[in-house]
Amino acid sequence: MNNEPEVQSAPPKKEESGGFLFDALEMFVWALAILLLVFTFAFRLCRVEGASMENTLYNGENLLLYSLGYEPKQDDIVVFHLTDDEPNLEKMLVKRVIATGGQTVVINFQNKTITVDGVLYEDEHAILKNNADQIIDRYLGNRPNWNYDIKNDVMTVTVPEGQLFVLGDNRNFSRDSRDSDIMLVDERCVLGKVVLRVAPFTVFS
Repeated sequence: MNNEPEVQSAPPKKEESGGFLFDALEMFVWALAILLLVFTFAFRLCRVEGASMENTLYNGENLLLYSLGYEPKQDDIVVFHLTDDEPNLEKMLVKRVIATGGQTVVINFQNKTITVDGVLYEDEHAILKNNADQIIDRYLGNRPNWNYDIKNDVMTVTVPEGQLFVLGDNRNFSRDSRDSDIMLVDERCVLGKVVLRVAPFTVFS
């Protein structure tokens, strides 16, 4: 008869919950820091205010902007701020780039055409609306109050380097480069290019 005591296996060690929680917290902090860096230097969020970009963008829609190393190009939708202190002027605007530095814009309000360096700008986004929100025409809308030849009904602007000529898609209800309060936009004031509309979800190339 074997009188040797029975050897019992030791119970499995419990995983130390404290270490797991610390690792999880550390991962969360790192993820949050990376997210903050991305949204500080590469992407921004903003909201559309007003009707100047209808029917492309509508008041209250949320937008994602790309900003890191971004260089504005023709037909991009950009968000920029203004540096003057006029109290009734919006401080952050959403518009479409029509021309960049070195290009010449000619808007013929009689022919309803825009040319950039002599090439017709295919302005399929632009509309005119009336106060009842009905589309009444396409293209030009309000006459400018600077660089405007009233006799020929033509606006001609050569854009200096580092600046942009911008228009709102809803031409009757947009303060943009036709307006002497805004005129040309300094590229340094551009916060970024609109790449995504959150709701309804739309990607802009």
